[in-house]
Amino acid sequence: AETQRTHRATQGFYLGNTERTTIILVRHTDVHNPQDILYGRLPRFRLSDLGWRQAEVTASALAEASIVVFYTSPRLRARQTARILAGPHLGVPVRVTRLLDEVKTGWQGKPHSDLEAITFNFYDQPVHPTDETIQQVGARVTRFVGLARRRHPGQIVVGVTHGDPVIIARAGYLGKPLTVESLRRPNFYPGKGSLTRFTFSPNLRDTSPLSVDYYDPNGEDSAMSAGWVGLKG
Repeated sequence: AETQRTHRATQGFYLGNTERTTIILVRHTDVHNPQDILYGRLPRFRLSDLGWRQAEVTASALAEASIVVFYTSPRLRARQTARILAGPHLGVPVRVTRLLDEVKTGWQGKPHSDLEAITFNFYDQPVHPTDETIQQVGARVTRFVGLARRRHPGQIVVGVTHGDPVIIARAGYLGKPLTVESLRRPNFYPGKGSLTRFTFSPNLRDTSPLSVDYYDPNGEDSAMSAGWVGLKG
């Protein structure tokens, strides 16, 4: 499991630091899902009332950050979350990118009870030839991070995405194997509206982040909801 140490956000996080580029991946907040299914890339899955409140809490946590752009998955729930997060940042654009999209799987539409029977390991039990692998998801999120670093050097970028893309990126940048075991317990899953922060050197040849941090302003864990927690492989 990951080891952690708690620390507060520094002034550099809020005001920007020309010597570092910060990419923050945000998991969208709670979704209206009365049938309790794996909604995947199915359309019209919006935020629940709880999800709106969670997004407002996360927006408050980011309100003082000097964010230059918000990117978001094309899914409705992610776009709604991104708009709420961007609210305090007048004039900052919100852009849609498929690089942050939900995992593509033929298991979408199935009840969560079916997924529990396979411990949510739909990667090793694909339904269609086009179902994404963990490596494919990791590659497109890594591509997003690379593009963001090139386009916004020394600045703070937020990307609103989904749980598995976040934890796959986290595993990859912490040097863990890209396997289901790296994504599931005992490793903790990103909370709804949580922030995973990757801080990079300005040298694009340095592909490993200087640090990986986590903050879950809506979480129940007192350490992770109180401030940034540094993650180690």
